[in-house]
Amino acid sequence: MKCSIIIPTYNDSVALELILDALTKQTYKNFEVVVAEDAQNKKTKDIIAKFTNKLDIKHLSQEDDGNRKAIIINKALPDTIGEYIIFIDGDVVPYSTFIESHIKLSKQKQILCGRRVNLGDRVSKDLREKSVSCIDLEKNYFKMYKYLNNDNIRHYEQGIYIKPNNWLYKIIQNKDKNIHILGSNFSCYREDIFAINGFDEDIVGVSKDDVDLEWRFKASGCTLISCKFSANLFHLNHSRSDRGDEIALANKQMEKNRLEGRYICKNGIKKLN
Repeated sequence: MKCSIIIPTYNDSVALELILDALTKQTYKNFEVVVAEDAQNKKTKDIIAKFTNKLDIKHLSQEDDGNRKAIIINKALPDTIGEYIIFIDGDVVPYSTFIESHIKLSKQKQILCGRRVNLGDRVSKDLREKSVSCIDLEKNYFKMYKYLNNDNIRHYEQGIYIKPNNWLYKIIQNKDKNIHILGSNFSCYREDIFAINGFDEDIVGVSKDDVDLEWRFKASGCTLISCKFSANLFHLNHSRSDRGDEIALANKQMEKNRLEGRYICKNGIKKLN
């Protein structure tokens, strides 16, 4: 099955290079990469150029005019050719088994929901400076526990890899009742994201796409399934701004849509009346 992996990125060419390098090491090979750039940075083009002979890669960009992640992803979606689509963020680096796990666990009308390991400042810096590699962290995860733990790692358990669909994984998956979409690690069949018209561009000011997508997918008849412990990611630590007012506005917009039952958004992949 052909898969498309969409990477939204914003002025972080170093992280993008780490992601693209990790994608060259994937155990599953039948995929394309779509870089959805919410800016127009020459460094992004330069990084992508390094991988054009190693990956089937496309690049879309738009003018830097605030947080317009939803818009650039909606522009990217019609350009995908994969039957199945995986969504990550521009600050997470996948394990070598990441795409394979999503594909093996995929089912129609089911949204796969994963999590990520939140790395600390020092380890994130080491990765960016290439003094340690993501594949080393993946392959020596237990041996490097002290190194990771001393850097205030969060959600260490999410870096433990369990083969998808084996007996242990099925037990864990069946017991997991806390399943929610995380924007940096989820996937679905192409037809399911198009059925809700993609990301809602009217949810403005702050990235609340995962919360919004969750209720809309459910309203369209999809169910949420966990892919924790199988589709693993490392999250690079970075500073975050206080967006309390913007979050409140986004929540108000989403609640209005819920009350009206508008799970097919007006301003999405297509602009509807």
